[in-house]
Amino acid sequence: MKNEPLIIIANKLHYLRIEQKLKQEDLCLKLNIKRATYANWESARVEIPLEKLDLIANFYNIGIDYLFNFYTEKSNIEYKPMNFNKLSENLKNFKEKNHLKLESLAIDAGTTVSTIWAYLNDKNKILTTYLYNICQKNNLSADYLLGKVDNPIYLD
Repeated sequence: MKNEPLIIIANKLHYLRIEQKLKQEDLCLKLNIKRATYANWESARVEIPLEKLDLIANFYNIGIDYLFNFYTEKSNIEYKPMNFNKLSENLKNFKEKNHLKLESLAIDAGTTVSTIWAYLNDKNKILTTYLYNICQKNNLSADYLLGKVDNPIYLD
């Protein structure tokens, strides 16, 4: 069975493209993405990097939370550029505020403690599925963690 976050994102990408009456080729030209790469994302065969997911979110003027299907309605929020440094800072603050250990974030993400440590210390960029898992399990906004919005910290 495929990874749930990949399927959720793939379905949302397909829906948005069809809603805008765009062919994959047209969207890929506008975003300067190879069609085969995009096709793999839209079919949930390959994980989409957060930078590319943000590029698509910006194109449609939506948030990462919407692409993660945390919200079913589009909002009229003005989104800031995604910021991996802000992600590390916000995730550290959440961890400290809730007295969480690296182990519990690793379990939430579905990865190792060393991987979470690397994300918290700006050594690596977080994978999309790990961010999805952390946000979903902790009711956190990915848009907030990524610095795209100032609020909300928690999802409804």
